[in-house]
Amino acid sequence: MDASKQTNPKRATNPFLKANIISKWLFLWMRNVFAKGRREQLDASELYEHLPSYDSECLTRHLQPHWEQESRKKSPSLMCLIFRVYGWQFVPVCVLYSALEIAIHSFQPLLLGGLISYFAQGQTTISKESAYLYAMGIVLCSLVTSLVFHPFMFYVFAVGTRIRLACAGLVYRKCLRASASSGEGLGGQAISVMSIDLSQFDLTFYFFHDLWKGPVEACIFGYIMYLQIGWTSLIGIAFIVILIPLQAWAAKAAAHFRSQSAKHRDERVKLMNEIISAIQVIKMYAWEKSFGRLIAAVRQLEVKAIRGSMSIYAALQCTNMISKISLFLSLIAYVYVGDVVTAKKVFILSSYYSLLNDSLLHYWPMAITTWAQTLVSAGRVVDFLQQTEKPTEEGCCQDNPGLKLETLSEKENSMKRGRLHCVKSEVKSLSFRNVSASWDKPSTKQRRRPHIQGISFDAKSDQFVGIVGNVGSGKSTLLHAILGEIELMEGRVEIHGRISYAAQQPWVFQGSIRENILFVEPYDEQRYRSVIHACQLERDLELLPRGDATVVGERGISLSGGQKARIALARAVYRQADIYLLDDPLAAVDAQVGKLLMDKCFNRLLSGKMRILVTHHVQLLKHVDHLLLLESGCLTQQGSYDQLKDVISHHAALDLEAIEADKQQVKRVLSQVDRTSKLSTKSNEADATTEQNDDEDTHAERQLQGAVSYETYKSYFRALGAPFLVCLVLAMFILARGCQAAMDIFISRWATWEEDRSYDSVDEYEATRTKMVTWYTVLLLCTLALYLLRTFGFFFMCLRISLRLHDQLYHGIIRAWMHFFNVNPSGRVLNRFSSDIQSVDVTLPQAMMDSLQFLVDFVAVLVIVAIANYWLLIPAAIMALLLYLCRSLYIGASRSLKRIESMTRSPIYSHTNQTFHGHTTIRSMDAMPQLEQTFHGHQNTNSSALFLYVSANRAFSFWTDLICVVYILAVTFSFLVINQTFYSGDVGLAITQSMTLVIMCQWGMRQTAEMENNMTSVERVLEYAQMPSEPPLETAASVKLPAEWPQAGHLRFKDLRMRYSPEEEDILRGLNFESQPMEKIGIVGRTGAGKSSIIQALFRLAVNEGSIEIDGQDIAQLGLHDLRSRISIIPQDPVLFSGTLRFNLDPFGEKSDEAMWSALDDVKLKKYVSSLDGGLACRMQDGGSNFSMGQRQLVCLARAILRQNRVLVMDEATANVDSETDGLIQETIQTKFAKCTVLTIAHRLHTVMDNDSVLVMDAGQIVEFGAPHKLLQRPGSALLKLVSQNDAPTVKYLKRIAAGSYIRRNKDGSLPEVDERLVE
Repeated sequence: MDASKQTNPKRATNPFLKANIISKWLFLWMRNVFAKGRREQLDASELYEHLPSYDSECLTRHLQPHWEQESRKKSPSLMCLIFRVYGWQFVPVCVLYSALEIAIHSFQPLLLGGLISYFAQGQTTISKESAYLYAMGIVLCSLVTSLVFHPFMFYVFAVGTRIRLACAGLVYRKCLRASASSGEGLGGQAISVMSIDLSQFDLTFYFFHDLWKGPVEACIFGYIMYLQIGWTSLIGIAFIVILIPLQAWAAKAAAHFRSQSAKHRDERVKLMNEIISAIQVIKMYAWEKSFGRLIAAVRQLEVKAIRGSMSIYAALQCTNMISKISLFLSLIAYVYVGDVVTAKKVFILSSYYSLLNDSLLHYWPMAITTWAQTLVSAGRVVDFLQQTEKPTEEGCCQDNPGLKLETLSEKENSMKRGRLHCVKSEVKSLSFRNVSASWDKPSTKQRRRPHIQGISFDAKSDQFVGIVGNVGSGKSTLLHAILGEIELMEGRVEIHGRISYAAQQPWVFQGSIRENILFVEPYDEQRYRSVIHACQLERDLELLPRGDATVVGERGISLSGGQKARIALARAVYRQADIYLLDDPLAAVDAQVGKLLMDKCFNRLLSGKMRILVTHHVQLLKHVDHLLLLESGCLTQQGSYDQLKDVISHHAALDLEAIEADKQQVKRVLSQVDRTSKLSTKSNEADATTEQNDDEDTHAERQLQGAVSYETYKSYFRALGAPFLVCLVLAMFILARGCQAAMDIFISRWATWEEDRSYDSVDEYEATRTKMVTWYTVLLLCTLALYLLRTFGFFFMCLRISLRLHDQLYHGIIRAWMHFFNVNPSGRVLNRFSSDIQSVDVTLPQAMMDSLQFLVDFVAVLVIVAIANYWLLIPAAIMALLLYLCRSLYIGASRSLKRIESMTRSPIYSHTNQTFHGHTTIRSMDAMPQLEQTFHGHQNTNSSALFLYVSANRAFSFWTDLICVVYILAVTFSFLVINQTFYSGDVGLAITQSMTLVIMCQWGMRQTAEMENNMTSVERVLEYAQMPSEPPLETAASVKLPAEWPQAGHLRFKDLRMRYSPEEEDILRGLNFESQPMEKIGIVGRTGAGKSSIIQALFRLAVNEGSIEIDGQDIAQLGLHDLRSRISIIPQDPVLFSGTLRFNLDPFGEKSDEAMWSALDDVKLKKYVSSLDGGLACRMQDGGSNFSMGQRQLVCLARAILRQNRVLVMDEATANVDSETDGLIQETIQTKFAKCTVLTIAHRLHTVMDNDSVLVMDAGQIVEFGAPHKLLQRPGSALLKLVSQNDAPTVKYLKRIAAGSYIRRNKDGSLPEVDERLVE
């Protein structure tokens, strides 16, 4: 994440920079890439340095001021901005190129007509020399087109890419600045804008000159054809023009369908993002099917929109029949007027109509559609760039540290509203003056609800301020007001000093632990060691295989909650700052670690700094200088600890009655820890570095090798599940093209017959003519019908396949083992669901259609030309061989480059996603420039790959065009050189067909390569769809599982070993214990002792060996749904999904509203939810961000109550709540779950001291297990050691709870003695 860990290693200079003008024009500089790609697989390490003109940072910096100027307008437009800033780069070039192309298109058919006339029966006007000149003209026209077209397209691509890179830079900059309340799904939306909307700019400029070329050509060609055959030519043009409004409607409809499908795709990707983020919770709740239904519903809507745009695309694919129909109408009219049809006229008309068909009916509407889509995309980019930003603030004394703020009188100063932040003030302080703030967006309809109201207090440079209050009382909001993340409704906040912040939800990004702690600060050995020591991370780093070089997954998946919290805390503490804001960092750690953090970190390491600590551990706040008590967003009390002692007893942890510190005890423990903790020394660091590189390799995305296998194509068509249908659709291609070839040959023979005039009487002539017209009509109608059937059939078949493939992908991901999510960042998985599925949905069918069409067209042309002159089979064979060689040289490099381009795109999205997860931390740490740097690094790597990929495409097309021009030369001159008589119709047919070959070959060969490149998306989708999946969800019929299982909740662990993946080491090492029915068991132990791993084993989220039995049933024999749905879990990180609260409580819709209200009442949320808009139907924002952490925890508890299972697992479920709420939760558990077996993973001893039994864990093994009272009686007991680390009154209190609970239970019936139930 840090820019210092350079994303761009030093690469070789791009040969393009050193190439001369000829080498660039003819793409000769690509030869080394092709040669290497043919010999071996290219990989990302061999990419060249990106070109300076594509530098993401420079481009963004250049566009930024122009966007700022544009954004001040009433309705800013990205397209206006682009034309203003970049217009001069592409508009003049496009105008020049289109003028040249129109001129060539106008002359070439006339030259062809001249050459055909030479072969007409009995002509004497054209000499052999003239015929040679005509032939030369035809070939030159084709040559100039080929020489200019590809360099022009390459130039236009360069402009489009620069625009995309600059806009992506703006979008990322927006991500860094977006306000925390700017709406839900912003992360998903940013990825969607970058991956789908901005990539539109890579294409759109290709079509710019086509916006006017079509209409201009129509006017010029119309005039020339009028000169040839008079008014009847206008009938054909009229037919084409009549279809234009239809095209316009189609373009409009396509844009509508595209925006619809984009909307649903965003929704689907956003939903997938949530699912992947919360996959562990979804698996534990057994909610896969429910989310599967949600995804399927959104996917159906998306496919419906894609089907609409596909139908339009399919109809447009049939447009090459329109030139045939135009020619038909003109010729029939011409015949009925009584004129003679000559081969010259037929082929001049045929050439112009097919050119018009391309420019007016194919490229012009495509240009309009593409630009319409671009306008939609540009609108979406502007919408994103106009999201509300983090509130502005005043800065001051940036350059003069000695400057004091005495310029305004105190009164004026206090009257001003807003936030002032002075980093360099000499006197460090913080003041709030009557501050009210709200997370709600300003709206005219309803007043904003203040989340904190009328708060005033002051803090001085070295004060330690504690903030306490109930769940949802506004503690985190107060910190966000200091950070400037929330808009102030009134009042003023003044901060003098540099801020550091540890968020309530610890944010850990993908990188090593050391990178996570240093973040963007420079490495200082001494400070780093003291921070590790103060944050109690030494023991954890000793246990981790690679110490602080261990790579943690995105969002820190492979760490326990306490480890994540302490790493995030270490990051905040490592930063040299004046004001430390600590949002409940003690929630996820146990009492002992909490006490050590308080003493070593907050009191010693940060002494002399201002510390503002939010916590529910009130007993730790005895030594703070100032306490603030918040209730319902208001500051009700403030003062010293002694002044507020009585008031905050409500909020105090329940394990403290008489608070008197036993300092000796604490000191003893501290000195003991000081002695034992030693960090791994420098000698290990070299090993760690090499190991880290290996580790990162295992986490890198796998690049598939070689050609896309035949298996992939088979799997693609097999997904349809109807092989007969596939064969039928493919047969249609051959039939339709055969019919069209028959029609072409028929016209040329008819024209030759008319020129011969070999008929006896006028009647016979008329009769034959009528027969000819009838045959022509029949052939035309058959061809049209077959074309329509073929095209629509093919597209609907492909859509069906992509629907199935998406289902397989979702199924593959949702059923994958948890280990898969620990090693694969979300960006990589989301890339499959966004870009790859987009390719399979839209781009692949189009490329496959073009490839199949090219294949049949190519064969048809060679056959037709050979019928005219069989000698032409020789150059045809040579050309086919050259094309094949050209393709084999190109395809290896192109395929590798396409894969590299896809892979280098993933980090861009992953980085953006991680930025969203931690943007409050990023901003508070002033890390935005470094993160932006890293983003630009990822973009530059990607643009380097894209540049090579596009260069390869262009070079290939350029050379295939030149090969085709040589073939045209052979065909054209063959008729003049070979000394035999030819029919004029055959000459015309052969030359026109070979001329279509140029466009067809370069487009078709590119599309076959494009098809193969898009098949890599199928390959990537199938790779994840076919991953090893967890055991079956449903239980086998042979296992007779009672409907009411488990009834008693009797657990038995026998020699249980667990590891996260088959290759890794054991995390749990041979657990043996047994619980009684309905027993309450507390599991305690240091962070990382393996407490949470017991849950993983119980829910079978990892690889288990040994056995776990519940009510005598071995859980290994059960289906995962049957197992997981019958154990309730309250997870460590409370996860809510966007959607309604009702969906969050009961996604299957099985429970009644009364049951839900009752459960909310049990967790004391009923009143709060009733006050929200819609009650149970109120919308959750991203991850439930409109609920506080504590409230989210309560929602999870309500879920557990609704499920009514006999086994309940609570993973530190009360870590984020104040003691009053904690008390409510304990009470709820005792009443609602009285008849359940409850496993509680606890960090605060008071939560488990009244349990029936306590299980003490260390390093994946059980240290002891038994009734807490009995364990405390034992000398040297591990539990006694944990308890003794508290002060004397607490120890007394804890022992009293344990004893009372033991006596109370033994009245009911004696429990087994200590450790008896550690099963042998």
